[in-house]
Amino acid sequence: MRPYLDDHDGIVLGHTHIQHKATIDGRLIVNPGSVGQPRDGDERAAYAALDTVTDEVDLRRVEYDINRVISRVEECGLPTQIGTRLLDGS
Repeated sequence: MRPYLDDHDGIVLGHTHIQHKATIDGRLIVNPGSVGQPRDGDERAAYAALDTVTDEVDLRRVEYDINRVISRVEECGLPTQIGTRLLDGS
């Protein structure tokens, strides 16, 4: 039990790689997005800043050097697709 979350009527979830926020039946639902494997066509890193007192959510995006990550993936001997999927989520 985490008592500091007892009064929060919302949920933060992930795995869809799609940044989103909504209020349903008075409850805040937030998906901060992902760093890599974008499913919304935006290759920038996605995250969210959530104020659990006010339920204000700031969905944010930042650029990062995807080509550098792809190069490092290949240098580590991993399959190229692991790096290139960062570009479009495929």
